[in-house]
Amino acid sequence: MRYGICFLLLCLGLSVNAQIKTERWGYLRDSVTNEVISLASVTNLNTKITVMTSATGRFRIELKEDEVLSFAAVGYHFDTIHYNKSFLTKDTLALYLKPLTHSLGNVTVTSRGWSRYQLDSIERRKDYLQDIVNYTIPTVSKANSGAGIALNLDRFSKHEKNKRKRFEFFDSNEKEAYINYRFPASLVTQYSGLKDDQLQQFMQQYRPSSEWLRKNKGEEDLKYYINDKLKLFFKRG
Repeated sequence: MRYGICFLLLCLGLSVNAQIKTERWGYLRDSVTNEVISLASVTNLNTKITVMTSATGRFRIELKEDEVLSFAAVGYHFDTIHYNKSFLTKDTLALYLKPLTHSLGNVTVTSRGWSRYQLDSIERRKDYLQDIVNYTIPTVSKANSGAGIALNLDRFSKHEKNKRKRFEFFDSNEKEAYINYRFPASLVTQYSGLKDDQLQQFMQQYRPSSEWLRKNKGEEDLKYYINDKLKLFFKRG
């Protein structure tokens, strides 16, 4: 009898958990033109799962209340939503990204030879981090007495914690943006011939990490990567 009750409680717990875990649909558009943004990355920052938007800007992702979604696309600023109660009653998430303007002040672009990714990164960094200082207080510092080291309590202040969270968030999104630049739909189509739904599925399923891309910087590396993953893609299909 006791085992029967335990089994029943376990089943109820699994049932509740299954109900909490929800698959949500949404679409991503340009905030200025209202045009769809295809093959952008949508990341659940809590589960670290990334999906890609389709040719019509739609996406589908597992999402629970109080989790955070992050969006990154070539030529756009980052954005996030906190999936709170205000979104629970909506059947589809309507989300928008602000396009970059490349307002770089006195910076001479041509003389630096920067790539498009670097230009976009500069503008995103300026927009997102302009109101905080690009300096993180060390956790330990020399003691005032000169006798050894002392813990720097300022680092654990609320302000410092919030600042570190913003840097961590920015770095996380920059990694997604870097992948989007190095692993674009045009390149994948060129070496795979995939289009539409198959292209989205392949890019989502075999999205390389930013660490791998930074170690393998040539287009030839991506060509071999795509060819290798293409064999697995059709084998599983």
